[in-house]
Amino acid sequence: MHKALENSSSERTKALLNIEDYHKKAKEKLEKMTYDFYSTGSDDQLTLIDNQAAFRRIKLRPKMLIDVSSHTKQDSTNCQTQILNSTMTIGFPCIIAPTAFHRLVDNENGELATVRAAVAHSTIMCVSTNSSTSMEQVAEEHRRQIKENYPRSTSKLWYQLYVLKDRQYTQKLIKRAEKNGYSAILLTVDTSVPGNRECDVHNNFTLPDGIRAENLVDKDNNYVSKSYHIPFDPSLSWKDLDWIRSITSLPLIIKGIIHPDDARQAVRHGVQGVVVSNHGGRQLDTCLSTIDALPDVIKAVNNENRQIDVFVDGGVRRGTDILKAIALGAKAVLIGRPVLWGLAVNGTQGVYNILEILKKEFRLAMMLCGCQTIDDIRKNDLVVTNVVYNPSKL
Repeated sequence: MHKALENSSSERTKALLNIEDYHKKAKEKLEKMTYDFYSTGSDDQLTLIDNQAAFRRIKLRPKMLIDVSSHTKQDSTNCQTQILNSTMTIGFPCIIAPTAFHRLVDNENGELATVRAAVAHSTIMCVSTNSSTSMEQVAEEHRRQIKENYPRSTSKLWYQLYVLKDRQYTQKLIKRAEKNGYSAILLTVDTSVPGNRECDVHNNFTLPDGIRAENLVDKDNNYVSKSYHIPFDPSLSWKDLDWIRSITSLPLIIKGIIHPDDARQAVRHGVQGVVVSNHGGRQLDTCLSTIDALPDVIKAVNNENRQIDVFVDGGVRRGTDILKAIALGAKAVLIGRPVLWGLAVNGTQGVYNILEILKKEFRLAMMLCGCQTIDDIRKNDLVVTNVVYNPSKL
């Protein structure tokens, strides 16, 4: 571990102990238009709210008198997770989700600051099509960090893809990702049209000068605008997955699955994974929360002849949330807004601290639930989803 990050983490101010502390601090630092762009959802924001509330509705049923002392060893690997048929290993089951325009919250370093924390924590960073730093620059910094500071890091990069109306340019994006060492394509499928994000309209949201979707600019094309919207293709369908599979050998993970029928279709179309996601409550409001959708997706996938990894994002704010997702069958979670809050507060160090907080909370939850390994979380029948609990009435 890089000593500067390690030491700063151990000296973390007592005022910033959890994700919500970083959220509040980020809200203080960011301009209202920027904060609202990241923090709000579509329509009445009911799905946004329920993503977090649904985790709180799930209760844990811990097991006792199990030796969990191995977690206390300095070189403990109990939290390590293997994904995509054991071709990748991450430090704990938490991946950095694709989010747009990191330079809005850290103008100097943006995605470069985020990728440094990803390498330090041996996790995956999903680089957005709407990244404010080109995929080439992020990949170069990723390689440099591993070579110079973290030679034992198992961090990887995934490229998050929007299929554009211009299929030729879409193919060019995939080939650029291949050329720059990205390990998978993460295809977002829940954006046939942009969601109704009223806060952005109220705020007249525009990108400031100097910040744009760098992956969508080259000498021949410029798909960016001040409004940040890119030309999504509403004709996107299952046949396009077959086309993508035909032009790349990279693993394909599709993000935006809620319905179990879609999970079954994904398996049959040869993808390597799905992310149960409602786009952080930014697309269809009143959509089912992701953790509530997860069990039916897991069941659908398990009933198919070929097994794939299932991930989940949306509403993860505590280590116990990660444990609940794993207990319900997810391989790992993806986090978006918490990374942005860390980045806004303290750049690379802030993102590192966010991941460190979640990892420590997750390890503690494992120990308190009597889990020696990640597999124990799935085996030990730890979650109860039908308990009605209203602390306001106690």
